[in-house]
Parts: sequence; structure tokens; C-alpha cells
Amino acid sequence: MAKVIGIVNLHTTTSFDGLTERRPSASVSFLGRYALIDFVLSNMSNSNIDSVGVLIQEKPRSLFKHLGGGDSWNFNSKAGGISFLYNEKYANNKKYNHDLNNLEENIHIIESVNAKYVVIAPAHILTTMNYDDMITAHEKTGARITVAYQHINNGGETFIGAQTLKVEDGIIKSFAANKGVNNECDVSLETYVINKDALCDIIRDAKKASSFFKLKDALAYYASEKKINAYEYRGYARYVDSLENYYKVSLEFLNLDISSAVFKSNWPIYTLTNDTPPAKYLKDASVKKSFIANGALINGTVENSIIGRDVEIGTGAIVKNSIIFTGAKIAEGAVVVNTIMDKRSQVKIQKDLIGDPQTPLYVKEGDVV
Repeated sequence: MAKVIGIVNLHTTTSFDGLTERRPSASVSFLGRYALIDFVLSNMSNSNIDSVGVLIQEKPRSLFKHLGGGDSWNFNSKAGGISFLYNEKYANNKKYNHDLNNLEENIHIIESVNAKYVVIAPAHILTTMNYDDMITAHEKTGARITVAYQHINNGGETFIGAQTLKVEDGIIKSFAANKGVNNECDVSLETYVINKDALCDIIRDAKKASSFFKLKDALAYYASEKKINAYEYRGYARYVDSLENYYKVSLEFLNLDISSAVFKSNWPIYTLTNDTPPAKYLKDASVKKSFIANGALINGTVENSIIGRDVEIGTGAIVKNSIIFTGAKIAEGAVVVNTIMDKRSQVKIQKDLIGDPQTPLYVKEGDVV
């Protein structure tokens, strides 16, 4: 494979209500031990991309802590490693704080790598995409820009607000916003293979059209005059753009068919490891259809839930259809249903927390209820 640089694009408008109050959506905990960004980083690692840049829009602290030097994803620091790309000039200006300005501010990172292609992918669209396959398809067409998409038949329920594509003979003719009108449509996965020189041209030329253009805006603007190829991806893909979607997609992994399609022996999902003891189940523990992370202490009933590291569930407590983050504590006899509890939160006084199956109850980080 030709030399490639990977870019994880965190310049999105995704917000998970309280979950993203102090952290970007990319570093939100997922399945008790991962972060959402682990999927795209693992795709790059598994696709043999050694040099990766992360375009950070805001709230970088949790990302720095989680990503470190990129060792957990096997990025070779001698061959490239991981770089944090942050545009301090526009950090507090929402209109100008977009991916193209960030790329321009950090253009030396791209120019310094002896790469022919740039792979750009988001963290809020979960896939297990092999970018090597996409690059091969890109090379065969002789394209300068290729956009990955997926054909879906539930566009009225998911990918709302995402871009849809009009594709003819493998060429994208136009982009539009998914307004949820048509169930059957082709949606952009916001994953691109772009020749390095073509990306530099876009960074330079896009602001002539609009200084507020993001990369996806620029591609939509140029679609009528530039040849933009389409690459159909048929694997697992989920659009995580809200607290409700995060809750739904997370609990979806309790389905063995779905989790087996994502966690494959030949396509590992890497994450930052923690030295914690195994989960401990006491005499009153009863666990069904749940993910339980290391360090958890269970002495109650857990069903259809995701329990993070070092969570304590007291004697006789009941936890159903819920996501409990690291270090949270649920008191003896409490009932927690359809709820997301953030890190180090506690159920102590008000012992009945019942959320809606479609809109879960959220307990903020560190709160005691």
C-alpha cells in the first residue's frame, strides 16, 4: 500500500447532552472499557496506517489522557505515531473553528509526511472499515477524491442530518442533507481518501467560496465540477450523534450477532488498558445479558446493561437497560432502569431512577442522588 497519513476528524456537531459537557463525544466511554474514538483509531491501525493526526475541536483534556502517545493502537512513533492537531487561533470562535482551518493551521504535519494519500474519518460514525480496501479502489479509478457511503433502508430513523449522496456510475453528482423523508438512501460515512495534493488544493481554495466551509461543505460545493468517486461500504456502521442514539447503539451490542460482527479476531478494537482486578460477583449477584468491566463489584441484579470499571452495585439493587460509567456506586436496594450514570456518580438517597426506554435518564459525573 502506498504511504498514507490518517486524520481523525473530531470537528462535528455531535452532542450527547450532559455526557459531552466536559468531554468531546470521541472520548465518551463505550461498552464499559472503550472510548468511541477507539473504533476509528483501530481501523487505522488494522489498515497499517502508522502516522495519524487527530483534529481536535474542543475540550481536549480527556483525549490527551486517553490517547497518550498512541501506543495502545500500535502506532509506530519512529514511522509517524499520533499527533494532536488543535487550532488555538480559532478555538473560541465556533464559525471559524472547523476542520479545514485546523488542517491549514497544521498543514506542516501533512506536508512533512512522505504520503501520497490522506484518509480522513470521523469518530461519531462507528465502522470496522478496512481503509486499505478503500485506497485500493481509489487507486484503480484514478480518482483524486473518494467518499465512502452506505446504502441504508432506515433513513427516516437514523443518519438524520447526515449527508446523502446522488451516485451515478460510481461518481457523486450531488450531496444533500438527510431530512428523514426517504428510508432508502445512500448516506455519506464522512470517510474520505484524498490525494495529498488534492487536499492541499481544497484547503487553499475552499475559503474563496466561504471562510465558514467545512470539508464536507467544500466537497458538496465542488461536486458539480470535480470528479468525486463513491466507495460503497457494506459492513457495520452506526451514526452516534445524540444521547438517545448513544444509548441505543450501546445496548445494541448486547445482541451477540451485532457484537460478533464488530469484535472479530482478525480486526481487534484496541483501547487504553487499565490495571484493575477481575469483576467480583458476591452471593446475591445475578447477571444476565450484560457487559461487566474489570474491577466491578456486583451484589445485586444486572440485566441488559453495561457496567464500567470499578462500579459497585449494592445488595439487592436492580439495574436494567442501563449504562453505568467507571466508579459509579449504586446503593443497597436501589432500582436503576433506562438510565445512564456518568463517572463517579452515586445512587444514595433517591433509590428509584426510572428513565424512558427511548430517552434515558442521565445522572451527571460525580453527582449524588
